[in-house]
Amino acid sequence: MLAGSPVASQSLTVSTAAVAPTGYTSSTAVGNNSVVVFDVQGYAVRVRWDGTDPTSTVGHYLPAIAGYTWDVDQFNAAKFIRDTAAAGDATVFSSAFQI
Repeated sequence: MLAGSPVASQSLTVSTAAVAPTGYTSSTAVGNNSVVVFDVQGYAVRVRWDGTDPTSTVGHYLPAIAGYTWDVDQFNAAKFIRDTAAAGDATVFSSAFQI
């Protein structure tokens, strides 16, 4: 359980083109002192943080129906795409927490 309060939430549809989250800014999260809790719904996705778009076969694999907690800066740098085996779009639902 996280100590702190959620300060914002967003939903991101992940399809066949790489997408980045809207991101959390200093008005809703404070650098390394905040985390983003999110889950992948529907189908698996792939992610990269180096500014390069992931592909359906290249990138870190994140299975669906799993929860993750990342530093806000890591989440803001992410780009997602649905995995090649996915039969449909995925949703990444996230909330930032100040801790």
